[in-house]
Order: sequence, then C-alpha cells, then structure tokens
Amino acid sequence: MSALATEWEEIPKHPAEEAENVKPDNRETPARWFNKKFPALAKDYDEAVLEHEDQETRIVSVRDLNEDFLAATLGEQGTPDAPTVFVPTEERFYTYSPSDGIFISQRDPVLLTRLSALLLSCARDCPGNAVDTRPLKFRFRDSANLSGVLRKARGLLEVPHGYFAAELTEFIPCANGMLRLSDKSLLPFSPSYRRRNKLAAPFDSSARCPLFLDTLMCPALDPEELDLLQRWCGLALIGENLAQKIVILTGTPGGGKGTFVEVLVGIIGQINLASLRPQLLAERFELGRFLSKTLLYGADVPANFLNQRGASVLKSLVGADPVTVELKNSNETPSIVCRFNVITTCNSRLIVHLEGDTDAWRRRLVPIEYTKPKPETPIADLGQRILKNEASGVLNWMLVGLDKLRADDWLLHLTARQQTTVDNLLLESDSVNLFARECLARVDGQETTVPAAFAAYVEFCNARGWAAFNRNGFGREIANAVLRVHRLSDRNDIKDDNGKAQRGWKGLMLLENSA
Repeated sequence: MSALATEWEEIPKHPAEEAENVKPDNRETPARWFNKKFPALAKDYDEAVLEHEDQETRIVSVRDLNEDFLAATLGEQGTPDAPTVFVPTEERFYTYSPSDGIFISQRDPVLLTRLSALLLSCARDCPGNAVDTRPLKFRFRDSANLSGVLRKARGLLEVPHGYFAAELTEFIPCANGMLRLSDKSLLPFSPSYRRRNKLAAPFDSSARCPLFLDTLMCPALDPEELDLLQRWCGLALIGENLAQKIVILTGTPGGGKGTFVEVLVGIIGQINLASLRPQLLAERFELGRFLSKTLLYGADVPANFLNQRGASVLKSLVGADPVTVELKNSNETPSIVCRFNVITTCNSRLIVHLEGDTDAWRRRLVPIEYTKPKPETPIADLGQRILKNEASGVLNWMLVGLDKLRADDWLLHLTARQQTTVDNLLLESDSVNLFARECLARVDGQETTVPAAFAAYVEFCNARGWAAFNRNGFGREIANAVLRVHRLSDRNDIKDDNGKAQRGWKGLMLLENSA
C-alpha cells in the first residue's frame, strides 16, 4: 500500500461512519473536537481540519484548515443561538445578540477574533502528549489564514438585501421582547425575527400617559393635527417609511415641538436616530451615516432648510430609492434602499426648493402646525419626566396610531385643511414663478428692471401672507422664471426712472395692481 494511502487512513473518519471503520484510539484530535462541537457541519463540509499522524511518534498535527467549515461555524448551522449573516448590498456582517434580541453589525476584526478564539479553544482541549497543537495556536490563527475564512463566509452566509425587512408590520421589537401586533402578545426574542433595530421602551399593555397627553400634546395641537401625528408615529414604530412622508412640526416657538421629539427619540431609541443636514446631503460621506438607522431628525431648522442644494435628496431618502453610499476610511460602497422616517422642527414656514417637481413634494410633505400659545409656565424637564414615568404609555399611544394606519392601508391621509396647508406651502415656495406668470407680461416696447420687479414681488407676497425671498434670492430666481415663462433673457442696460442702467428685460411689462 502506498505511503499516501497509509497517511490518509490515519485521518479521523466522519462520525457517521460504521463503528468498525472509526480509528481505534479515542484521542481527542482537532478533527474530532470540531465534529463534536459542530455535528451538523461535518455532513455538509467534511472535516474541519486536515490532520497528519507521525508514524514513529504517533503524534497528530494539523496541516490545513477547511475554510468552508470554519466559515459555517459563524452561521445558523454552526451557531444557531447567535448566527452571523452577510448583507452583500451593504457589505456588512451582522451577528445576532441573544442579550439584545437583535442583529448587531460586526466588523471583520471582531469575527477574526472569534475564529482565532475557536482555534485556540480547540488546541487547549486536545491532549498535548498526543496532538501537536502549535500550528493551531500560532500559524493558523494569524490574520492571513483567517482572512480567507472570512472571504468564504461572505458567500456562505449571504442573505438578500431585504433580510431585515421581514414582517415589519407584524412584529415590533420592544425593549423587553417581540410584540406581536395582531393580538399585542409579548414574545421572547429570537433570531428568526430578523431584526437589527429595537425600541428603547418596554411594552406594558396597562400603561397610560396622562402627563404626555394632558400637559404636552393636547394643549399644543388641534385634534386633527394630533391624530395625524399619532398615525405617523405608527410609521416610526415600524422602522420603515411605508407612506413615504416627511413630517414638519412648525409654528409656535416654545410650543412643545422639541419636547415631543425628545420623547419620540426616547421611545424609538437614540441608536436608531441620525441627524439630518440637508446642506450636506450631496456630500460624499453624508448618506453613509444613515446605514442601519430608522429615523432622521432635523432640529430647529431654518426657513431655507428645504431650499438648499441637497434638499432634493430628501425625496429619495423616503421614496424607497436605491442609493449607493460611501463610508469614511473604507473602500466599501454599500447600497441601501431608502425608506427612512423623517421629521423636522421649525419655528417659521419653510421654503421648498421645488426644481420643477412640485407634485413629488406635494405627495411627501406632512406639516403639523402648532398654532396655540406656548405654556405660561414651561416645565424644563418635561420630556425626561415623561420618559421616566410614561414611556410604555406613550408606546401604547403610538401603537393606537399604528392600528389606525393599518386600517388605512398604510397611507397617511391628510384632511382637506391639512392638504391646503401643504398646497399653500408649495405656492409660497414657488412665489417667484407665480409672480412671473401673474404679474409680468411680454409686451413689445416695454422695459422692466429687476429692482422694480422686486418691489412689486414683495407687495405680491405681503398680500398673500407669504415670506418673500430676499433681494439676492429673488435676483437668482427671477431670471430663470422669466426665461421659462416669457422666453426673455435678462440684460444689464435697462434704464430705471433715474436713467441709471440696471439689470432687467426689454419687451417685458410689470402689470399694474400686481399684488
């Protein structure tokens, strides 16, 4: 018999083989150790290591690792209570944490450390006088060898991009367990629910929130506005923006908008929140900050919040659009499908950068107006008191909103008055174009300067209760508006009443009583 055949006969056989074919000695070799620890893997991936037994000393040593076997130890077959998965569109590993009840993002070095610890544990459990454990302790535990295992794991543990979106409308992970929405039953956490976000508040079916409702919400909002906000809160619980809406809390300074958001974040969880900075949305790394988040928040934003270069990206962030992002200090370019819930607070009316896409903004904007006076004696720590004493009660209030939303097929319907508020906001944002259409006319032999048009535009806005663009903003917008509406280009030789050359138009007339 050849030496090669003799060598392979010394390798421990698969545990499922006939008893008479198993190696006669009972030494705990690395192959046997792995077969005992991961019995489900040996059938699919064969032996975990390639062993060699010295014919003279009878000492067993490891010559190579089975990368597929070791990669599979990280997954559901190998570690059913804490499996690891790989999401290729995000280029990230996630490992289920039994103590947290959710999958948590794992960096490659963390998984390499787990694999290294596994090999070391095997080496320590095998008898030193019968097995040469030095290769397992040193050579095979270095990053070069284990990096190959992780590359295999990317393929073996791959899951589809919607892996964490399973049954979002059926189960909600609360701080103390999985809430089944159909009957409001609290169930134990399990990796089978496939969640990577959970709420910070525990579920308690008997909890109430009188301080939240009677002191914070009802004195600040009309019933219609409060009902709309409650139904939107149902979306926030789900973690995905099924209605594709952007909520804007606007109105009375000090009226409770910020306190409400403080409570909202306390329920959803700070770890699930990312700050919203529209002026940076077009920058390279900004969208990468939103990976694995469910709620985006713009706090006390200025009136031009939606009138900036990156504002149009907001429509993509709530519209289920696929977006490729870049991460700092990484060559990875993961892709995400954007279904973020978005909420902002603003003390003044917002101006939207429409870019000819009025209908898209009309479908997405949900203004919640705080029109009532602010409290005479504000409670400084009201938000913290509510979260300390009524977090579960507020969660129940939000769950009622979720039930209302489900009854409306996950559509966030606005009343006629609320839709009029949206329309007025968009008309105000489009005020320069409206002015160009309604207050300027193309008439041969006539001339109009930009300063004269601006003065008339301010009157036009004041008559409608709108906030006018400033002089520079009007100057930028009106040239495009006149070109688009009247097909006239501006020039710099138009005489004003004092005979001074100004920027303006030939063949354009400012209509009387334009306001």
